[in-house]
Amino acid sequence: MTAQIRDYERADFEQLYEIDHAAFSDDIAYSRLELQYYLQSRKCRTLVSEEGGKIVGFVVGCSEPRKLGHIITIDVIPHRQRQQIGGRLLAEIEQWLWRQGVDAIYLETPVDDAGAKGFYDKHGYFVFDRFEGYYNNSLDAFVMMKTAKH
Repeated sequence: MTAQIRDYERADFEQLYEIDHAAFSDDIAYSRLELQYYLQSRKCRTLVSEEGGKIVGFVVGCSEPRKLGHIITIDVIPHRQRQQIGGRLLAEIEQWLWRQGVDAIYLETPVDDAGAKGFYDKHGYFVFDRFEGYYNNSLDAFVMMKTAKH
């Protein structure tokens, strides 16, 4: 069965919150308030990947000033990772951001998560910067970027 990608609906919130906490450690996962902020922001779009009525992953992307797109998070249920769900979500949100007129898309990922860094490398992102203590003032993050193909 192939997962279908659709826009977020308010009734999805609890499933997305649970997936975020399953996919990330408590010091990285979003609080309810943080997640609600991004899901409800008018400058952001959330896409969910659904299979057989169950959400298996989601992505949040925001269009920011100065023609920048920001991938807030890509979350896939841990036992469904490495099955191209994240790649499909990333491609869909990137297409939306490019249509919004952004010139570059950036994201943050923990420096100790080689799997995530490899995923983004594979999808054309490069390390642009490093933020010290980005996650709870303790764990550094790579800022990765992908530029538009003009």
